[in-house]
Amino acid sequence: MIDIGRVFSTSFAMLRQRFWQLVGVWAVFFAIQIAASIVLGIGTLVMGAAGIASLDTGLADPAAITGMSIGLIIFMALFYGAYLVVVLAQQAAMVTMASPLEEPAFGAAVSRGFKSALPFFGIALLLMLGYFTLVTAMAGIVGMASLGSAAAGSLLGGSLAVLLAPVMVYLGCRFVVLIPVVAVDQVFNPLAAVRRSWAVTRGKVMRILLALLVFGAISLMILGVPFFLIFGAVFTGQDWPAAGAGLILLGILLFIPLMIVYIMFAAAFTAALHSEVTGGGAEKLEEVFA
Repeated sequence: MIDIGRVFSTSFAMLRQRFWQLVGVWAVFFAIQIAASIVLGIGTLVMGAAGIASLDTGLADPAAITGMSIGLIIFMALFYGAYLVVVLAQQAAMVTMASPLEEPAFGAAVSRGFKSALPFFGIALLLMLGYFTLVTAMAGIVGMASLGSAAAGSLLGGSLAVLLAPVMVYLGCRFVVLIPVVAVDQVFNPLAAVRRSWAVTRGKVMRILLALLVFGAISLMILGVPFFLIFGAVFTGQDWPAAGAGLILLGILLFIPLMIVYIMFAAAFTAALHSEVTGGGAEKLEEVFA
């Protein structure tokens, strides 16, 4: 049985104990993302300039324009693929750093993050394949029902759409620990990772759902403050423009550090939930609260 209180006490303990290590991991990947964005900007400008320079040739030779378009598409696809690898690696690295089952080793966490990124691609493909299979099957059932009666098809389609929501919530609970399964348990085979996540969450869906609801409420409290200030400024600014501008600035300034803290807390929560559903390790959890 999952102890929800222990999940959150472990989350806050790991956030407190490894705060600066988590900040460091976040900063490394943030710097990589900034560098990647600069590369994208430069690459886009270079290709755009080349396209303008060859425009006269392209008008006479349509194949030139086609070649430039294909080149741009390939460049964008490669860039966003690499960017996605960095994002996935960041999540894996931060969960590894926040896990009570791992020692707080900075280099090892970053390395584990990059090592986990490609398996996540395989997992994403598996989950997308399952999703499209489910949707296709539902569409086929509705289509067959519509052959007999359009009204019956519409009613069945609406009913299946309503039923799809709890199914997606259920699947989300079963796969909520996929990141730590790959990064912490080091299950790098996508199919094996999906099977392990399914196995360790068996019989624990309701407790996982409750933990996720509490996490959502905490997330709203963390991120709600700057949004409250920004939206409050809209009404304040009607009578006191200077005060409204000040609230907007304060909300933006608060949003940045709170978003960073939220990202770290999300990693700590995921790591703590994984520790709980897998049985953790009593000796490790004793060290957390020592």
